Amino acid sequence: MPYELRAVRSAEDWRHLHEIRRSVLFTPERHADVEYDENHPDDRAEGNIPLLLLFESRPVGVVRLDVRGEAAIVRLVAVIASERGRGHGRILGALVEEEARRRGARTLFVNAAPDAVGYYEKVGWRRFDWNTSELQGIAQDCVQLRKDL
Repeated sequence: MPYELRAVRSAEDWRHLHEIRRSVLFTPERHADVEYDENHPDDRAEGNIPLLLLFESRPVGVVRLDVRGEAAIVRLVAVIASERGRGHGRILGALVEEEARRRGARTLFVNAAPDAVGYYEKVGWRRFDWNTSELQGIAQDCVQLRKDL
């Protein structure tokens, strides 16, 4: 299989994760007022798993899966611009679901950027206000969705 979704462990994995997040999620157009923190404690908090998507051994995407018992939250999803439109997002979604199931989750939640809601709905997510207190800071304009596994 040309795809691999793996937990970020090595310094090189972390470098790739941060580069992808910066180039996709933390651009001046998206979050001009936010300074990206490579050492944010949430990335290393108990139950939070930063993941790197590789296609033919090249990093093309990232996501963090925050496992909370039978629920898991999908966060900071990004596919590099030069690789969009090639199906990597769908593969990333399927592999994240597989990883969540493997870790005992039965439900996924996400705070989706408004321009990503259509994608999520096409792959089976539905709008669901799961924790409106999350809709602050960089997530203030997000739409909350849920997917049963």
